[in-house]
Amino acid sequence: MTEQGARAIAAVARLRIALEQTAAALASPRLEALLDAEMAIELSLADMPPIDLVSAEERQVVRGEIERASGALLRCRRLGMALGDFVRTSLEAQGRGAEYGPRQSAMLPYAGQALNARV
Repeated sequence: MTEQGARAIAAVARLRIALEQTAAALASPRLEALLDAEMAIELSLADMPPIDLVSAEERQVVRGEIERASGALLRCRRLGMALGDFVRTSLEAQGRGAEYGPRQSAMLPYAGQALNARV
């Protein structure tokens, strides 16, 4: 195994692990874990050597890690969309919209309505 191949395999493996940590943080949700995973993603991408310096056999190993990382990224996307929908719906239920703030201008579907809830 060449030095560049070992670096590429290690970088892609760290990227996959960071994406899995991101998915776990989105599912929890834990902001600190999400920020830690973001930093790990940046570091793994920065450490990635040029692929043309990696042998064909090593590329096969890298490809396998990339496929697993792609699955983790898909999970992150799905969890992120679900979290975004949850936040949007929660804001709308409170009479706030996506443009939450002092200059809110969007028409809100729940504005003027009250929620009937008992504690």
